[in-house]
Amino acid sequence: MQKNSLEIIPQQIDKIENLPKNLFGDVYIAFIPGESFLNVVSAAKNIIAQGLTPIPHIPARNISNKEDLQSYLSHLDQVGVKKILAIGGSGKQIGKFSKTFDLFDTGLINQFNFEQINIAGHPEGNPFDTNSDENLLKKCKWIINHQYRCSIISQWTFNTYKTNDWIQKIKKSTNLISDNYFEIHIGIAGPAKLTTLLKYAKICGVSATYLITKNKNLELTKLINHNPNEIINKLSNYHNLHFFPFGGIKELIKWKNKNI
Repeated sequence: MQKNSLEIIPQQIDKIENLPKNLFGDVYIAFIPGESFLNVVSAAKNIIAQGLTPIPHIPARNISNKEDLQSYLSHLDQVGVKKILAIGGSGKQIGKFSKTFDLFDTGLINQFNFEQINIAGHPEGNPFDTNSDENLLKKCKWIINHQYRCSIISQWTFNTYKTNDWIQKIKKSTNLISDNYFEIHIGIAGPAKLTTLLKYAKICGVSATYLITKNKNLELTKLINHNPNEIINKLSNYHNLHFFPFGGIKELIKWKNKNI
């Protein structure tokens, strides 16, 4: 059985102490605006001690300068991190970096012992990048040229038609660079109240049309939980799933155990 991944913030580290290792392997650690990178490093060290694989976010717009980036990467390297997720990041740009490729251009990532550089994909487009698919392929070429492996982690989505088309497009394009070198992991919102997902959809730039159309009486969304299978069962040709546990990690584990 294939293990999926999920995403946490450092403050949720105690909630994955009993994470079933037969269900989940990689744990992504979000580095949100205002967070200290030392908290991300501490969470990564804890995850390794639990026998899981941490994948910390390296968000360009949340890092002040080259010196801070070097310090962050060095700390991750020292605790044994082997995989990272390089992204543009959310929120306001606080320093000199505005996009993922700015991180690559520093040359710092190559100085450490990372084995895999994951990047983000956006089936519905990226509000911070009008040429997100073209720039994704540019990043893929950099990754292959520097001999890293890579998983492309998509933003969570409800639009399965766009997502399936996007998967085919990216698979075809990456195969032209290197056969079987890249994996596509699709972001899935875990079980949660629909009102919660509507809130996060607005924050993340995800279209909520599916939710609104499916639940025309929005007052009922206070009582209804989203079932991830409604999305998963309509997806095809991806390599793995990446869960965003907006409704809580315990709820995600409970749902996952019922759907093995």
